[in-house]
Amino acid sequence: MLREEVKALVMEMAMQEWRLPKEPELDKITGRIIPEEPGVTVDVLTTVNNIMHAQANQTVFLTRNSIPSKYRSEDLEGLKSIGAYSTYIYGSKQRSNNILLASAAINNTVIWPNQVFSFNEVVGPRTPERGYEPAPVILMGANNYDYGGGVCQVSSTVYNAALEAKLKILERHPHSKPVHYVPKDRDAAVAYGGNDLRFLNQTSGPIIIKSQVSEGRVWVSILGEEKGK
Repeated sequence: MLREEVKALVMEMAMQEWRLPKEPELDKITGRIIPEEPGVTVDVLTTVNNIMHAQANQTVFLTRNSIPSKYRSEDLEGLKSIGAYSTYIYGSKQRSNNILLASAAINNTVIWPNQVFSFNEVVGPRTPERGYEPAPVILMGANNYDYGGGVCQVSSTVYNAALEAKLKILERHPHSKPVHYVPKDRDAAVAYGGNDLRFLNQTSGPIIIKSQVSEGRVWVSILGEEKGK
């Protein structure tokens, strides 16, 4: 077999073996640390050379290289609250259900240094297939009903926790009329495919967003490295 033919076969196998490293993360429900996993790449040239110089009936294995993750599980340990906020929940069962779903989606989200948090990206579409129900929303300055009504209370709570943590806000939109769960100019309106809440982790270490619904309130705490450490 010609060298170029061997190389083509090895490259095809290398594409199947290739895997990016996975950074450590948290289990969304339990908060348990899920360890990092190394990536895999194949040294095509070395593998081809080994094949070309192999003896008859000799088995040649792919020469694999491990790609380490950038961060380790230990980086997520010992973090303290650097910003927290809570808001009182009011309204219908449908609204409370939507708040609970959005809060659960955000809980235990890890944001690495220089990474941007996007509320819409993390929470995803607010559709009936994903359990969201129609509830009051503000559209074009008027009260209306739509799937996911109430989710803006979660985004507003996250926004205020991010302000307390002194994170760099990249995108935030006010509602077209006042809301009652946060002070004036402290709200963050979101709509999937439209307005988003985004902020940057400009710190030197990872941050974790903890979010839960209890005692009739939305609680959001942002964990990170304490200043001065």
